[in-house]
Amino acid sequence: MDDVQTSKKKTPSKKEWRGFYSLILIQAQNAFNEKAAQFLLIPLGVWLAANNIAYGPDSWVNSLQYILGCIFVLPYILFSPFVGWLADCFCKARIIQFMSFLQILVLGAMFLCFRYENIEMAVFWFCVFSVQATILSPAKKGVVKDMVGSRQLGYASGLMEMSLILSMLAAQIGIFVWFDILQVSSNDGWEAAAFPTMILTFIAIPVAIAALFLPRYPSKQTRKFEWKLFYEHFVQLKYLWSQRDLRLSEIGISYFWFLAGALMLISLQIAQEHPIGDAGFSMSAAILMAWLSGGTVVGGVIASIICRKKIELGLIPLGAIGFTVGCIAMSFFPPGSLASNIGFGITGAFAAAYLVPLNAHLQDNCEPSNRSTVIAAGNLMDCIMGLVAVGFQLMLRNIFSVQNQFWVLAILGVVITIVAFRLIPREFIRMMGLWIMRIVYRSRIIHQDRIPEDGGAIIVANHVTYGDALFLSLICPRPIRFIVAEEFVAIRWLGWILELFNCLPISSRNPRESLSKAIQALKAGEVICIFPEGQLTRTGTLCAARRGLEMLAKKSSCPIIPIYMDELWGSIFSYSGNRFFSKAPLHVPYRFTAAVGEPIAPDAVNPPMVINTLRELSSTCLEIAASIGRDAILNHLEHIGHKPLVTAKNTRLTGYEIAECLMNDTVEAENPELRKWLATLLDCSRSQSRLCDFWMNAQQLERVNALQPRELLLTSVGHEEVHETVAAVLWPILTGTPVYLIGDGDHSMPEGIRQIAGSDFLRRRLYSLVPETRTPLYDFSGSGDLVLPNIGWRPCFATDRGIILAMSMKRSVFKLDDGTVQLGMRARTRGRLLPGFYLNPPSSTVIAGATLSTPYSLPPNLYLDESGFLAELQSSNHE
Repeated sequence: MDDVQTSKKKTPSKKEWRGFYSLILIQAQNAFNEKAAQFLLIPLGVWLAANNIAYGPDSWVNSLQYILGCIFVLPYILFSPFVGWLADCFCKARIIQFMSFLQILVLGAMFLCFRYENIEMAVFWFCVFSVQATILSPAKKGVVKDMVGSRQLGYASGLMEMSLILSMLAAQIGIFVWFDILQVSSNDGWEAAAFPTMILTFIAIPVAIAALFLPRYPSKQTRKFEWKLFYEHFVQLKYLWSQRDLRLSEIGISYFWFLAGALMLISLQIAQEHPIGDAGFSMSAAILMAWLSGGTVVGGVIASIICRKKIELGLIPLGAIGFTVGCIAMSFFPPGSLASNIGFGITGAFAAAYLVPLNAHLQDNCEPSNRSTVIAAGNLMDCIMGLVAVGFQLMLRNIFSVQNQFWVLAILGVVITIVAFRLIPREFIRMMGLWIMRIVYRSRIIHQDRIPEDGGAIIVANHVTYGDALFLSLICPRPIRFIVAEEFVAIRWLGWILELFNCLPISSRNPRESLSKAIQALKAGEVICIFPEGQLTRTGTLCAARRGLEMLAKKSSCPIIPIYMDELWGSIFSYSGNRFFSKAPLHVPYRFTAAVGEPIAPDAVNPPMVINTLRELSSTCLEIAASIGRDAILNHLEHIGHKPLVTAKNTRLTGYEIAECLMNDTVEAENPELRKWLATLLDCSRSQSRLCDFWMNAQQLERVNALQPRELLLTSVGHEEVHETVAAVLWPILTGTPVYLIGDGDHSMPEGIRQIAGSDFLRRRLYSLVPETRTPLYDFSGSGDLVLPNIGWRPCFATDRGIILAMSMKRSVFKLDDGTVQLGMRARTRGRLLPGFYLNPPSSTVIAGATLSTPYSLPPNLYLDESGFLAELQSSNHE
């Protein structure tokens, strides 16, 4: 177990990375040469059958690809346990070095066979080469985790597999082309096989020398040699078969090699029976291999990148879908045609994406002391399936046409796809959901490193949207189990999804029993997420924390990881616009920012402290996400352009006109109200720090369900009231909201007014002005309730400096699906505290935040209550 933990935490050294990349070179060169030897023999056999009296068209050499296919896999079947024992009992680096020098001897012997025209002995030495590759395989695979550890294993395994496949396919393509060129020029198949073998022998020498510098690790097995090593591998399969994860992984891997073997043999059949254009067998086979290898390499590289930080099992069903579709596509087009060849590429790409996570998952779940044995047992299964592929394709060749053979492979692919979906639907749906989210959303994550890499942890986060589970999955690299209300599980379609993702339902009737399951999961080392508010916000602000979090933390002894997600108010999944979903996104991609807080010790947890920590993180997000300064304002004005933004009586100012006044620092308007508005804008812009605070404060208003963007706003300026700079000037510029400025000379309510923001001056004017429909008044005056026709009074609060701290919401009561309510306004309060502000210190009445240059002490009659309202003390004499 200690070895497992050490491997998970290991950071490879530069020497180990150099050793790993050297291992890739050694593996690639050995695999290339072995495949080169095989694919020199195949076209040589075709040439001999067509041009040599000793070997006719019906001789064994004309079907040499099937014989060599069996020879290639038989040593793995015969010697897998023995070579697995070698790799476990002896230094793996030493085995790799010895096999690298043995390769030079084998290639030299094959060269002599070609020079003396003895194909039987050449096939014998190819048998020796296959034994050499069998011994090398578990040693080179088993040493990878020792070099790079668990965290980098997905990436390393992907590179190993792709370098293996790339080198094998490059050998197939290159040797076919090389043989074809030499055979055409010399008209001698023996010479066309001998010269490449000589070159490959010389190239193998420096690579064998490089193997001498591989890092060495002590063996983890002390078992003595026993003769049963030569037959116990079928018994060893029992161990692999008894471990569900290992069994399923290896079944999937062995199917890949079955598919690869079948596709290779089908491509050789196409090259023989349906040559491409004027090309002969070798060149046609090279073209087909190029399509297959190109797709495999591209798919493998992409899958390796995806698995670099985490083994992404969702690629398995996706790959199965892809290679099934590729086989179906090839069945509709003539063999050797461009469309059919593209199908080869698609099939190879998705097959590689299917293989990479399977290999990584198999290696990562092996016990270190048995890893090489498991790999050897896996090789046995792979080779048995490779042998099955030879017989299977030979049978298909005698029964079906090439196109119908693809139909058979497609049917098998459908079976594999169904099995993959039944086994790991959660990983596939999660992966596809995250990919879609990454296309639509651009995340900016602050302090992601604060999320522990292992062990139980409780994530607490604000709850803004129905997509928060996916947003948190983007933020947290580890799988998360979510605690959800039991009533959501009762909804058929939603309950299926929640069950699929292994969520933990909590019942209001028996919460302790529900929380006990979460505690067990935490003690097992899982990550649990709980939304402490227990409800989706309808206001954009934080609600009070519900009970249960303290017990969960203390009983599990796991740390609390606070996460605040910002800029999600306005997403189609949020309640922005007073509805979920039924609205179009304002822009794509949609950015959001998240901040991860310092872990909180379980003994220090209490609900008010957790909520205040989330508020503090909201201030961090605001500082990172907010646009600031004159340039940001000018960009918004340019975006508005010719649209009228500010109106007073019959005169208007467009975005371009306001931008011109701002750049020239001049007030140019005939109407006195417009001049006051421009003067207020210019006044705040003359101090960069003051302008940044006000502009960020306007962006805080965007994050709540109060002032509504693009709904005509009635307001006033020029009366030295606290709301003017932010609510009447900068917020309309930020959101493109049209503004009507009312003055003393206006005696009727303008048409189309949907919202009102003001202080004492506007309160007095509203006694003579009546809106056509009920309209919210965001009142910053600090006076009591205003009872007037069609006016919905919404008290708000701003500092003397003009920074808005709290807003009452557009609606005073939001009815929730479970029958409870969420308040947007409450009697004897001044509104809800905006995101970006928090108490500092937590139990005080001092407000801090990104837009406050110094902490602000609330007036003696106000305090922040548990629900997030700025509430008045009961003893207050204020209205």
